Amino acid sequence: MRTLRYMVLAMMFLLLVVVVIGFFLPSKVHLERSTMIERDANKIFRVINSLSNFNKWSPWYEYDKNATYTLSGAESGVGSKLDWQGNEKVGKGSNEIVDSKQDEYIKTKFYFGKSEKPAHATISLLKVEGGTKVTWAFDNDFGYNVFYRYFGLVLEDMIAPDYEKGLKNLKDHMESLQMHDYSHISIVTTQAEKVYVYHAKSGLEKSILQANIGMAYGKIIGFLTKNNIEMNGTPKLSNMKQEGDFLEFVASLPVLSNEVIDESGEITAEYTYQGKAIKLVHVGSYDDFGLSYQVLSDYMAENDLIINGPAWEDFVTDPTLVKPEDLTTHIYQPIK
Repeated sequence: MRTLRYMVLAMMFLLLVVVVIGFFLPSKVHLERSTMIERDANKIFRVINSLSNFNKWSPWYEYDKNATYTLSGAESGVGSKLDWQGNEKVGKGSNEIVDSKQDEYIKTKFYFGKSEKPAHATISLLKVEGGTKVTWAFDNDFGYNVFYRYFGLVLEDMIAPDYEKGLKNLKDHMESLQMHDYSHISIVTTQAEKVYVYHAKSGLEKSILQANIGMAYGKIIGFLTKNNIEMNGTPKLSNMKQEGDFLEFVASLPVLSNEVIDESGEITAEYTYQGKAIKLVHVGSYDDFGLSYQVLSDYMAENDLIINGPAWEDFVTDPTLVKPEDLTTHIYQPIK
């Protein structure tokens, strides 16, 4: 009986020692890993600032490709949230962006398993020669829970390989994307305009295409002049579709009112697209549109955007008054 009593007292003393030592252990855990990515900070920020992109580089995604993921909240920035439910390696949890600063950092809070208190992670971007230094940091505060403090002693060794893998995945993903300057691209909401339009089909040879576009605008201007209708904006050209060596296009001129009917049926009264679109500012010759459309296409691919109708060109400057290298054209691509 005395032996049993000694054993109980010894266990209680050992437990007390463990608890006392635990109070002297660090209550906070900090881990960070860095890598250099040969891309501009703004391109990386666009990817990390939306949790819809997380599984493109997540170190945990491959642990269970059958896990379920649910996006909610904002599309990007503060409020972008991802919940998941997977196997024993992935578990159950959520991650949410709680702070972000353009091209500099994002901060997230995440819950894992049955934890009631969140941990935090910060991805910081630092512009350096040749690209961007990306640092992924983990922070957790165990408070007065001494048993979690012991867990904190091995936590860094447990999660460091995943953080290193995640940064490598992000580097591989970013450097696999096209490298362009997207500073002249923005996402806007366009408003419908009243226009008169002329639908036409043309060959793709430069001289033929220019002649047919000029003819189309001539038809509309002739109709407006005949009916004393004033223009109310800049000319627009929509590229409807291309089949082989032919292009269908729509030339349009904005007006205050498009109630006059063209009896010949050549000129029709319509409204332009209203809704979400990508706007690209093209400066230079019309002959260089091909490059701008390629940049636009790459931008959409990198950001998982979906086309929602034909693109159009808004001719801001008059080619009869401005040199080709100084021409400004706004290219719009409707998106969902």
